[in-house]
Amino acid sequence: MNAMCVPFDFRTPCKYRGKNIAFRVVEGSTTFWLSLLVEFEDGDGDIGSMQLKQANSAQWQDMKHIWGATWSLTPGPLVGPFSVRLTTLTTKKTLSAQDVIPRNWTPKATYTSRLNFA
Repeated sequence: MNAMCVPFDFRTPCKYRGKNIAFRVVEGSTTFWLSLLVEFEDGDGDIGSMQLKQANSAQWQDMKHIWGATWSLTPGPLVGPFSVRLTTLTTKKTLSAQDVIPRNWTPKATYTSRLNFA
């Protein structure tokens, strides 16, 4: 089958063996608008939801899906370090990267977790 003929809803698991999930802080992010690009997700398909937990908080805040693997959160001010929780769309498998983004995070920086789905 030609790649152009693949149905739109067809999903192929990503294969990033030996890499851990990383979070790139999107350029333009501030303490009032934080946007993260998820990189190197291995195996389990698309991310169905993503939450962020701020420093000294027990509450997970739902992030909004922007496009592709990019998610954002707008209520601020946001205080790091940040923990990030990912849940896959199909199998509902969940991973939590504790304090993966440091207090002194910067836009365009990438922060790598110690986790992956496969």
